[in-house]
Amino acid sequence: MLKVGSRASTLATSQAELVVRLIAEAGVDCELVLFETKGDKILDRALDAIGDKGLFTTELENALLSGAIDMAVHSLKDLPTALMPDLAIGAYLLPEDPRDVLIAAGTSWETLPQGAVIGTSSLRRKAFLSALRPDLEIVPVRGNLQTRVEKWRAQGWDGLILAAAGVHRLQWQDLIASYLDPWLCVPSPGQGILAAEVRKDNGRVLELLAPLNNQRAEQAARAERACLAELGGGCQIPFGAYAESAGPGRLRLRGKVGDIAGQTIIIEDGEGDSVDPEKLGEAVGRKLIAQGALTLLSGDPS
Repeated sequence: MLKVGSRASTLATSQAELVVRLIAEAGVDCELVLFETKGDKILDRALDAIGDKGLFTTELENALLSGAIDMAVHSLKDLPTALMPDLAIGAYLLPEDPRDVLIAAGTSWETLPQGAVIGTSSLRRKAFLSALRPDLEIVPVRGNLQTRVEKWRAQGWDGLILAAAGVHRLQWQDLIASYLDPWLCVPSPGQGILAAEVRKDNGRVLELLAPLNNQRAEQAARAERACLAELGGGCQIPFGAYAESAGPGRLRLRGKVGDIAGQTIIIEDGEGDSVDPEKLGEAVGRKLIAQGALTLLSGDPS
């Protein structure tokens, strides 16, 4: 029996169940083990105020290291770029739409009224949306997807920004008013991809996962995460990276950094060989740094 760990939130559990079904199709029985993480417990503070290292992953990684579980399923965008030394990503699974979406009633992104109130839990979205529409009032909202949707309705906000992947996996597509252009509101690295994290020495699980790995998702994610790692690797910074195919054997990548107010935005693009996606990610990251990205992310105007 393969023990698969997941966060206990509705979305995370649904995502883990998708992976369990995928593994079951390969003829392996699984037991789902649920964990409440630090990021799930602390809901009265913004994520960046708690600290961005392993907020939604540490408890699962500790269970992996102890042998309590054989595999942990994460939203890849929550997984730090620097993993614990004995752990590795065993497979990149079930990629969904990487874009952000506007949840709204009676309007779209293009027709949002002047001064519209928009809820989001993400510094990245706050920075990029403020740059695109300085008139918007961006308000913080924490909690799982159901909680955030309930707050949007209860508060009467004009809209809510979420990841399309989660909305799709919960089959809430009827709430989506608009999909945001990923070259403008650049997604978090790895957004929409599920990661199976395992112990490096667990050859049985690594062998099981190998044929389930999505190579195109892996290549894009490795480029995006390498770009983030070049900037220091924090998950809760106003940074996005988006990679897509540029033809056979090629990837194009955009990295985007902003300040929280959306007053300064740095964008760099690159193209490279999909066989070595880290090389492309590192190159775009260095270009961002050369344009002042680290100073911008530090909040130091000097």
